[in-house]
Amino acid sequence: MSRVERYGSKRKKWKRILAAAGLVTVVYIGGMAFFHTHYYPKTKVGNIDLGFKSRQGAREYVKDELEKYSIIIREKDGEESISAADAGLSFSDIDKIDKILKEQSYGPWPVNLTKHFDFGELNIQVDEGKLSSYVDTLKCMNPETPEESVSASISYDKENKQFQINPETIGNIVDKEHFLNGLTEAMTHHDKEISLVEDTYYVQPKYYASSEPVIDANEKLNKYLQGIVTYKDGDLKTKTYKKDIAEMLTWSDDFEVKFDKKKVKSFVKNNVSKTFNSLEGDIPSGITAWKVGVDKESTQLIKNIKSGKRTSRKPVYIKEGLNRDEYNIGKTFIDVNISDQRMWYVEDGKIQLSSDVVTGNLSTGHGTSTGFYRIAYKQRDHLMVKYNSFVHYWMPYNTAIGVGFHDASWRGSFGGQIYRTNGSHGCINMPPAKAASLFNMISSGTAVYIHW
Repeated sequence: MSRVERYGSKRKKWKRILAAAGLVTVVYIGGMAFFHTHYYPKTKVGNIDLGFKSRQGAREYVKDELEKYSIIIREKDGEESISAADAGLSFSDIDKIDKILKEQSYGPWPVNLTKHFDFGELNIQVDEGKLSSYVDTLKCMNPETPEESVSASISYDKENKQFQINPETIGNIVDKEHFLNGLTEAMTHHDKEISLVEDTYYVQPKYYASSEPVIDANEKLNKYLQGIVTYKDGDLKTKTYKKDIAEMLTWSDDFEVKFDKKKVKSFVKNNVSKTFNSLEGDIPSGITAWKVGVDKESTQLIKNIKSGKRTSRKPVYIKEGLNRDEYNIGKTFIDVNISDQRMWYVEDGKIQLSSDVVTGNLSTGHGTSTGFYRIAYKQRDHLMVKYNSFVHYWMPYNTAIGVGFHDASWRGSFGGQIYRTNGSHGCINMPPAKAASLFNMISSGTAVYIHW
């Protein structure tokens, strides 16, 4: 390339550079001029976008936006709206729009094109009285079928054998004061909508499924269900099942877990006492019997359940008979108290017969032996050869030495201290009528316990 050509090429290059620079300068100056009187594209005041608008355009736009503004109210079963006129909406801060533009730095406009400018809220006012009156006319404030909110609850799931939380239900009654406050704030912010459900403007329940007292109570109740108590004494056995424990438990409206002591006692009476008491009702003095202490057992049962652990034990007795692990007397037996000179026949936990008796003569060394026995057999019209005595009802329990229960028609009285000097040879003498009754009631194998 010749020197002239190289010179011409450089001139063209510089011309292009100068032209580009000139264009950039023109654009930059034009941008400065434009943004001297217009807002940057991402300029907002409240929720109103002033981007690229002039001062006058922004004024008119804001005024127009406020005049046509309305807010949608999202409800459970639909929606309604409130306009600016309905709320008496007004705007007295138009100078703020001018001030924003006046303070806008237009020199670095290329950089500011991508920035966000948020100048807070417009000073929008609501006529509270007018808004309140209009709100009263809304359908949501006057539901055809009012439904109150219901707190979460706890119930026992019989199928899964555990307590469960039932979620709360939200009614359709609006908390007007709360709603007005939220609505006023939303309208002054120029929000597009407000939700009665999501923003919890319906009157809310006191407790939700996620409320700590509800969760804590449910956990405690399910812990207590693990506190199974197995009762065992000899061959007798019963236990608490989860359903039994569930029925004993209750809780207050504030989810304070409690025991229904009446139901605890009812369980003890109908299950524990019924199983382990050898006698129903009051126990006569002198008889050997087992009786569960309802109050003490109820207290211990509650303690065991609260532990949340399985427990195996005997009931809490207030009266105990023989060791049931060693002697299986059960609930049908004959009890003889030598000291009291009295006998009782108990059948299925109920006293069917009681009588004064005369036992073995202590003065001659024929005292009646104590211990646990069973009726060997029954016999009518029996001759006791050894003593040449005839009885109508013979019920031996110790055939090895030939002693048993029988009528003693030769005696004029029974009980008291007769046995000490004028007792039997070891048998248990009974009035004839009482012996006849006992004979007809008992059977072979009936347990007999003789004691002082």
